[in-house]
Amino acid sequence: MIKYLKEQRLPFFIALAYVGIGTLSVCSIFPDDPFYNEWFVVGTVFTFPVSIISFVYRYAEGDLLYPVFIIQAIMFVLTFFILSHLLKAKSK
Repeated sequence: MIKYLKEQRLPFFIALAYVGIGTLSVCSIFPDDPFYNEWFVVGTVFTFPVSIISFVYRYAEGDLLYPVFIIQAIMFVLTFFILSHLLKAKSK
């Protein structure tokens, strides 16, 4: 069990950082957002696969942020499982 947890640590932190950058980028799109700057374009393009759905939602309905967090949480779980599978297959 402990070996399994050690194997899952790397994919967890990679997915957390990647999806976290995407979430922060999507939450700073509009000029009235607290973290607004021109860097959101770079962050959104870099994290395009995990932030596209949130990006589209944010432009369609820009007032609410909690659906963005829900979408990104689902993307985090999917990214974590995909990375776990890929890194496990690579180590064999």
